[in-house]
Amino acid sequence: MRQRKPSGAVAPTTKHPTEEMVETLANSVPVTFKPYLQSAAPFVGIIATVVEKVLTILITIYHHASELWIKLRPYRLDLLLPSFLGIIMIFFGGKYMTIIAAIEAYKLIGYDTTIRCLKDIYDDTEKLIEANKADNLKDDNNDGVPDVEQISSKELTERKFYLALRTLDPQKLATAFGGLNAGFFAVVATLKLQFAKSITLGNAIGSIVERPALVYIVPVLESCVSDDYKKWTAPTVSYVIRSSAISFAWLLQRIITAIHSAVRGGNMFGKNILEYCREMGYININHEETHLDEVIGYVMAAAGVWFQLSTAFGLPFPLDILLLPFTCVEWWLMWIVSSK
Repeated sequence: MRQRKPSGAVAPTTKHPTEEMVETLANSVPVTFKPYLQSAAPFVGIIATVVEKVLTILITIYHHASELWIKLRPYRLDLLLPSFLGIIMIFFGGKYMTIIAAIEAYKLIGYDTTIRCLKDIYDDTEKLIEANKADNLKDDNNDGVPDVEQISSKELTERKFYLALRTLDPQKLATAFGGLNAGFFAVVATLKLQFAKSITLGNAIGSIVERPALVYIVPVLESCVSDDYKKWTAPTVSYVIRSSAISFAWLLQRIITAIHSAVRGGNMFGKNILEYCREMGYININHEETHLDEVIGYVMAAAGVWFQLSTAFGLPFPLDILLLPFTCVEWWLMWIVSSK
């Protein structure tokens, strides 16, 4: 348990330093804002605790994953993973067409920038964490108690603030976060443009079908309902026709995406699996000197398209549960693309 000497005595505290910083800040702002900051302080402390733990876990996972990747390097995961991704594209490209389209757009627009930005953010974050750990252990007066446990909340706030200013590179962080935002919005804009074509096609089909329907179908339906409800007939027919036309256009887009992703995935699978088998010594075939990888790719692509069409782009049990995270991401991307 940490101890603090704000007024000469040592008092125990369980508050997160961030919560104490907000409380200290509340004493420096106008009276109008003071109660709001005081009320928000506990929640800020909880959020800071969660973020701190999550960052620690993510950094630990990253270090372990890097070590594991080095250990597994002889098994050529750099060839097996693209093969696995190829299989996903082959059999589930139509189901997750928005994810596939986002990945394709991301590779073309924002991949290199994002990797560079994430590396810059990671480097600065790790540097700040290490500097904070070292600062928490400092004992300049050599009394056996860390300095951060013997200063007031205000002094601690200033100390950590200036530590962050000395450690972080503002230009690098600004560029990194700007690059991440630019990459994300570029992908969203690409998706909106791509799927706007399907919505436009659906509206065009609906407009063509709607005209004769209003002439021939609406009068028949009006004759079947009472006078009080006839006013709803034409709008209902128009809505059903346009909704059905847009759904049909989305189905065409899904089929096109399924075929495209199956061919791309088949090419990835055939090329990488042959290269993997050659590197591991199972076969002595160079995929650059044969058409075997293309044959494997097209056969797998045909199987993938048949599977998706036969299941109506659904997922059989237990794949529907195993791939639920991807389904949620697909819904989220669809919502972003459809929103204004």
